[in-house]
Amino acid sequence: MSALPTSLPSSADRPAIDAVVWDYDGTLVATRFADEAAVAELVHRDPAATAGAEVFWATEGQPIIQRLEMAWPGRAEEVLPLFDQRVRPHLHRGVTAVLDELRRRSVPMAVVSSRRREPLEWGLSACGLRPYFRAVVGLEDVAQPKPDPEGLLKAVRRLRTVPSHTVYVGDSEVDVEAGHRAGMTSWRAAWAAPPSRDEPRAPFLLLHPREVLDRLDDSAIAAAE
Repeated sequence: MSALPTSLPSSADRPAIDAVVWDYDGTLVATRFADEAAVAELVHRDPAATAGAEVFWATEGQPIIQRLEMAWPGRAEEVLPLFDQRVRPHLHRGVTAVLDELRRRSVPMAVVSSRRREPLEWGLSACGLRPYFRAVVGLEDVAQPKPDPEGLLKAVRRLRTVPSHTVYVGDSEVDVEAGHRAGMTSWRAAWAAPPSRDEPRAPFLLLHPREVLDRLDDSAIAAAE
């Protein structure tokens, strides 16, 4: 994985952002609790599966099929139904208000996730989020998942904008790297897992969804100067 930037470009170098692409898990919604329940059920059925749980949790951010195959080799298709159960995700606090404001401003938005398309669409609809997004790109829509930029570039084309005028908001280093590789601005959503008080705050780190609006306002002001 390539090194992540430690600073943002100066305001004079930042283009105005006119589109926002979002990650799903850990950014718009919390779904880890459902995966925790699936792992618990798997271990309950097969105590020997405990050995793979550590690998599963160490690979968060990667496509679910890959995580399952690494954790429980040869059993991915067998255990996948446990992880694809229709459990309504928990909306992160503040997300809906930000999406409402972006829609009011007519900012086009998309979702790019390494989750499979059907559960991704279901989860967005179950939370009432689907109408906000002009494009949804899931695992089956790409040949290479994140950190490859393919999914982000596909979303940008569907939004009819360009990468340099688009921001990708995601919660992992995989997301930040994918955004940079796509030529987009990357902001890391840390509202689900804030850094400790002693940890330096990177300039691209966001602690609350409303900071997306603050950064967009800053970008617009810089572009106008």
